[in-house]
Amino acid sequence: MAHQSAEESRERLVALTLLLQNASASRPLTQEAIVAELMVDEFPTSSRGPRKVRAYTGSAGAVRQKFERDKARIRDLGWQIETVVLSDGAVGYWIDPTSATAPPLAFSDAEERVVRLALRVCGFGAAGAFSLFNDGPAVDGGLEFTNFVTPVIRALNARRVLTFDYQSATRKTRVVEPLELRVFEGALYLIARPRATQEIKGYRLSRMVSMPLVTADTFDADEAARDAAAAWRPQYAKTPAPLDAVVSTNADFARLIERQFPGVRGVTRPDGRVDVAIRFDSPRGALRFVLDAAERVRVEQPKSLRRDLRAWLRGVNRGDVPDLAGVTFSGPTANDVLGQTLQLLRAVHLSPNGLRVSDLAARFSLEEDLVRRIMDRLVTFEPMRGVYGFPAHVVKECDDWDHEATDDSLYRAEYYDRDGFHELAPLLWRDVVELNVALREASRLYDDPAIESAIAVIEAAVGARVRVTTADEAMLDAIVTAAANHEQIKIEYSTADASESEARIIEPREVRVLNGHTYVRAYCTSREGWRTFRVDRIGAVLARSPAPLTRPLDDHPQWLTEVGESGDEVIVVIDPSLRWLFEPLPHAQWSALGDGRFAVRFRVRDRSFLDHLMVRAGEGAVVATPDYADAGRDLAVRIARQ
Repeated sequence: MAHQSAEESRERLVALTLLLQNASASRPLTQEAIVAELMVDEFPTSSRGPRKVRAYTGSAGAVRQKFERDKARIRDLGWQIETVVLSDGAVGYWIDPTSATAPPLAFSDAEERVVRLALRVCGFGAAGAFSLFNDGPAVDGGLEFTNFVTPVIRALNARRVLTFDYQSATRKTRVVEPLELRVFEGALYLIARPRATQEIKGYRLSRMVSMPLVTADTFDADEAARDAAAAWRPQYAKTPAPLDAVVSTNADFARLIERQFPGVRGVTRPDGRVDVAIRFDSPRGALRFVLDAAERVRVEQPKSLRRDLRAWLRGVNRGDVPDLAGVTFSGPTANDVLGQTLQLLRAVHLSPNGLRVSDLAARFSLEEDLVRRIMDRLVTFEPMRGVYGFPAHVVKECDDWDHEATDDSLYRAEYYDRDGFHELAPLLWRDVVELNVALREASRLYDDPAIESAIAVIEAAVGARVRVTTADEAMLDAIVTAAANHEQIKIEYSTADASESEARIIEPREVRVLNGHTYVRAYCTSREGWRTFRVDRIGAVLARSPAPLTRPLDDHPQWLTEVGESGDEVIVVIDPSLRWLFEPLPHAQWSALGDGRFAVRFRVRDRSFLDHLMVRAGEGAVVATPDYADAGRDLAVRIARQ
């Protein structure tokens, strides 16, 4: 019964969405007209040719409730349903297709090639742009999945005021004037000016807790406001207070610091330690640097930084743990039946020669039977045909009609001749943002003119101010070259918690990007196995030579986020202000608690990873899992002793 309900819901939602996109402000559809005329296939199908039945049946109250619920689900995917009051007082509805979909992007063959490459580098997942351009199943990792991008882009382009509920220290409704969409370390931020102020603030899209609403109010932004938005960074302060600090460390880590802060040079002491003077944008920036470095640095000055550090360390993993009995966790937002169906439909529209059942199943990691059920219903999908037509419909070609239920059928789009209309289905705004981010990340790895021209195609079509901040990783070229040339290289490497670097001999195979950092998967001859290395922790390439021809197969194909799929399960209770630190964890699951805090559940394979995470969190985070109740405390004591 649940299966039948999902099928009925899927077709009704798709029918209503496409129907409202083919209405307009001058030809809106009323609820009465939709209820009276919208037809879908009967389920379960009782004959080879499914019988058409009304999409909305039942009492007036039940129909109204179902109709309102469907409109809400459509809005939750980013489409804005407009309302029009007609001359007789009735209310009509329509969807502006450009509110959810970007203008068509005309990529050349070379540009399409680099688009596919870039999406593999960043791994945006089957729910996003990856599966529209690549033949195989999606790789892991990537940008935060969110439908909130759609109304944000719409508001940016139209210079409209945006309102949404936002969870920071407390949950509040925000009314803002959007200026830019920015990406920092794989996280999406809306840079905006709160209404009736001159402040510039950043809002992380993952902390929006309601679909942003584009209002009718417009605004203007002068050059000073745009410049301030361009200068905004996470942990931005309205009145920056630079802080000059001196830390001492070993020679290996000093070299990493010098690459992280261009222009900084250490001074070696007689005992071999190195003093490094660094100017930070703010005291908080200096504190975060010292916490990340942990035991590898000692703060020499100023005293205020040492005092702040001691106070921070006293609060590590301290606090009360609430009763978590009965608490349920939810994972990352996933497409519902509407989003899933529209994604399959757009993939077929974007493939000139069509796609087979097996193609779609592999791309979107779906069972073939489910693909057949979805696509077969789109084949017979013609709601209110003749009144509100559609630019194209899906045609099914079967190699063996006698065994249609198991045939690897081909689905392709066939276009109606409607005033010369012949255009591939455009991408969602979210897909375009993912393409932009992926191409900019790939431009750090590969020197290919097609990458820059593909970015130009996107930015010329999009119009909205979407900016991507990428990292500068000194060893990147050497690693990418070694992977491309199948070389074996000797590197100087510092792990996350090692006090000194060590020499490792590796054979790079694949380079990928996650949360703004670049990682390389390599066979490590020093450890005789496959390992993952973060490029910004490679101090130097000491030697290189051709790699042996064969190595054992890597048994971790999803190596980039394997930390989230194995190891011990841990639950940490955190204040809302610390969500930014835990949100990038692969496969993290969340639950809002009654006292305003959050519980986040994830897996750890290495105790030291959790120790360092809790030190970075400081006061406001406490581990609820008994086996890890003291995580981070010993490390905090060791840092304090320095």
